[in-house]
Amino acid sequence: MTNPLDPVLAWYTTAKDSIRVTRRVVATGIIGPVTNKHVFHGKPTADNEAALDQAQEELDRLTVLGFVAIFERALRDHLAALPIVAAASGVPLNDRVRDELLRDMEFWNISSRVIELFGTVDANLRGQAKQIIDYRNWVAHGQTQSQPPPVVMTPATAYQRLTDFLTQSGIVGP
Repeated sequence: MTNPLDPVLAWYTTAKDSIRVTRRVVATGIIGPVTNKHVFHGKPTADNEAALDQAQEELDRLTVLGFVAIFERALRDHLAALPIVAAASGVPLNDRVRDELLRDMEFWNISSRVIELFGTVDANLRGQAKQIIDYRNWVAHGQTQSQPPPVVMTPATAYQRLTDFLTQSGIVGP
């Protein structure tokens, strides 16, 4: 399987580059590229740069959120496809148990159950994956100002650690 995180990394890189290019256009003060259709039109450069900083910060947070969502789906899909679970046996009781197990699997806590099933993955890396999930939860549930993020997390770090996990688990090839 190819790395399912790669498409998110690709759009993140495009969006990040777009912010950099926009920052350059705004900073140079060239009149033509910024028209009244753009949010930056007629605003002071400092205000536009602050808006771009905020946009970059939110892009970084949402990218980590996207990485974790795809990572979690990859783990759950991998578990659901295991031969012991995937094939119907034709025995009604066994098939009902299998169906219930597959349904219940969707509700297993990602940090306490799903991550821990992958015991062949280095324990430190499993812990780092849990930290990234904690950060995702902080982003997804409103980034409360009363509590700082549980860890400092960049998209590059999240991508690398989650990719390492997927590789060590055998879900993604080296």
